[in-house]
Amino acid sequence: MVPYLRAANVKDGVLDLTEVKEMNFEPPEQQTFALRPGDVLITEGSGSLAAVGASAVWRGEIDGVVCFQNHLLRLRPRGDRADGRFLGWWARAMFGSGVFASIASGANIYHMSAERVRALPIELPPLEEQHRIADFLDAETARLDQIEGLVRKAGQLAVARRTAVIDAELGALSDDCVAPVTRACELVLDCVNKTAPIEAGETPYRMLRTSNVRDGQVNVDDTYRVSEATFKKWNRRGAPQVGDVLFTRQAPVGEAGLLTSDAPVFLGQQVMLYRPNPLRATPEFLLYNFLSSFLKRQFELASDGAAHSHMRVHDCLKLRIYCPSLGKQRQIVGRVSSALDHADRLRAATTKQADLLAERRQALITAAVTGQFDVSAASGRNVTDGVTA
Repeated sequence: MVPYLRAANVKDGVLDLTEVKEMNFEPPEQQTFALRPGDVLITEGSGSLAAVGASAVWRGEIDGVVCFQNHLLRLRPRGDRADGRFLGWWARAMFGSGVFASIASGANIYHMSAERVRALPIELPPLEEQHRIADFLDAETARLDQIEGLVRKAGQLAVARRTAVIDAELGALSDDCVAPVTRACELVLDCVNKTAPIEAGETPYRMLRTSNVRDGQVNVDDTYRVSEATFKKWNRRGAPQVGDVLFTRQAPVGEAGLLTSDAPVFLGQQVMLYRPNPLRATPEFLLYNFLSSFLKRQFELASDGAAHSHMRVHDCLKLRIYCPSLGKQRQIVGRVSSALDHADRLRAATTKQADLLAERRQALITAAVTGQFDVSAASGRNVTDGVTA
């Protein structure tokens, strides 16, 4: 039994080693699959085309024999021709620029084969220049990471401000306003399907996953596409509609969002739907409940599981919310919306800034790896001026 790395351990430029599993590798298998410092690991497959090809360099973070499994590709640099860190930056350039995605194939799960990656061209400057490029990118991306950390913190403060405003409004209500969530809803649905459907190209029908529900919003763009027949089959009990509040009961527990798009969608696994009864609750007020500390404490108490925390469906049905009169709800929604205007604009600005930083990082990596500028002459400031991603 030896530790091994899997696709879940490899992020874009980072190895997540918080959970490293073990598996039996016979001695001959260890010779084949053991990692060496400088090896580049690339995710070979993913359910999202945007995630295919994420890579990171193994630097011997764990002592002893560590292997990798078959959902990862390993690039091993030739010592006399390639530097492992440079090869790692090249892989990140191929990932960020969409080259890896362009050679992936599949339906529900996208895959890159080792043969396709092996066939990709790479320009290798002399080893000394590779070392300089890797050193330069290590330093410059570290600076961008620091800035991104500050931007992320500002976004977190905006979210904390939102929670505080909502908590203050709900906390001022009497306990008599607390009721089961089912009393305020005309429909509560969970996904009863156990397997993901097969993707059917560019159809308008989409499946909402837990990753589509974040921070009070529902993103209907990055979704699986399915055929009309599958859409109708999965929506036998009713299709999500504008005004529904969606809730994730796993991966992670407790994210909620308001569906504002009329695109034809259906629920994926671990996503709950709460449709407010228009005579008892407004969509915005129901969402505020799910974003409040009052419900977050209930999520924590009801969650189960060690490796993967989750809530059972019957616990999702037993949640209790504040449900005053509709007039009172509208007053609270108006005050919260007004108070959160600045926080929402700050959150939008931080999101935009994070996107710009990601674009700049990718442009910097691609430009340096492909020799668009001389890193030895770069000052570290404005080095991507005139460089396009």
